[in-house]
Amino acid sequence: MPHELSEMLRDAQADAPPPRYGVQDALRAGRKRQQRRRALWAGTGSAAAVLAVAAAVAVPQLLPAGSGRSTTVNAGSTTASKAPAKAPFAYPSTAFSGTFAKYTVGDLTVDGTVLVTPGYQVASITAPGRGQAYEDENGDRYYAPNVIGHVVTYAKGVFDPSRARKDPKAGAGYFHAGEKKQAIKPGLPAPYAESTYTWKYADDAWAQVIVGGGLKYPATKLASIAQGLTGGAEQPVKVGLRLGYVPAGFALGAAGTTSDYLGATFDGTSYLRLIKGEFPYEKLTGTVGDPFIVRDKQLPILSLQIYPAREQKYDAPGTAAYCPQEGLCYRYTADKKFFVELNGGGFIGNTEMLKMLNSVTFANPADRSTWFAATEAVG
Repeated sequence: MPHELSEMLRDAQADAPPPRYGVQDALRAGRKRQQRRRALWAGTGSAAAVLAVAAAVAVPQLLPAGSGRSTTVNAGSTTASKAPAKAPFAYPSTAFSGTFAKYTVGDLTVDGTVLVTPGYQVASITAPGRGQAYEDENGDRYYAPNVIGHVVTYAKGVFDPSRARKDPKAGAGYFHAGEKKQAIKPGLPAPYAESTYTWKYADDAWAQVIVGGGLKYPATKLASIAQGLTGGAEQPVKVGLRLGYVPAGFALGAAGTTSDYLGATFDGTSYLRLIKGEFPYEKLTGTVGDPFIVRDKQLPILSLQIYPAREQKYDAPGTAAYCPQEGLCYRYTADKKFFVELNGGGFIGNTEMLKMLNSVTFANPADRSTWFAATEAVG
């Protein structure tokens, strides 16, 4: 049965396309979101990007971090947990490797590296409790991890600190408290901008702690997360699949266990972004999500992400690769416990996308020891 327009637009909030799209693309994004997962919207801050519909329809870029921030976390703890010795932190020396070590700050945990690009690496910040709620096609409810923010370390010379805001309470860093924004329409919760703490961790190298503004964390709380930054052994980022075929001109642009939009993910999830052309990682003030614009031109990107099977809302004809709509194709693992989604973004056709998916060799998504190094996963 066709979805109501208002319902599709509401779902498009959680899967908002970048500005190069029009109204019909926004509606398709809403359909895609409904078909893929049924998110249970609850509480403030459940969406970081919203779709404004008025005399003209404006589709804002999805914020790269901050969607689904929980507002139920204890903000009182401000000191890092005692540790025998904190290992010094150094940025990776090789491409698509991570150097974050897991550490705790009060009741928060900074996990290992979840995403790497040529310009920065990202670790997630997880709080106790449950994150975003979802329902599968049988009506059973399940929850994402309670990811409330991220730590981002930028490569030398990539970050531009000139626009960072200084707060006397932030010590050596720069702090900005995320302000409450205007609601998209009456009856919807007003979202918050992100709160950020920015500091220099090495010569001409900067880092940020980014959390949802609705948490109302003070500068001291974010500074304590920054002060806890701990280095780990440099390890290649790994993913749960390997491509035997890559369309001409595309190369590895990002890899990890979450996408460029840094949403909370489930065990077994991994991600690859392929990009055609060179994107300059310079003068950044935050992480980057689609669109990737160079001299007013959109660089083509393809994204592949592995999900647990319960997140699939399309009918699945066996384990063969299939495309339920233009620009969106899938393939299941042999045991049908996971699937990979390939989003072509309109840059290649379904025939080419099926060729890519038919070339995929799956690792065991549930066993990370079988995963492939990202640099080996893209031939």
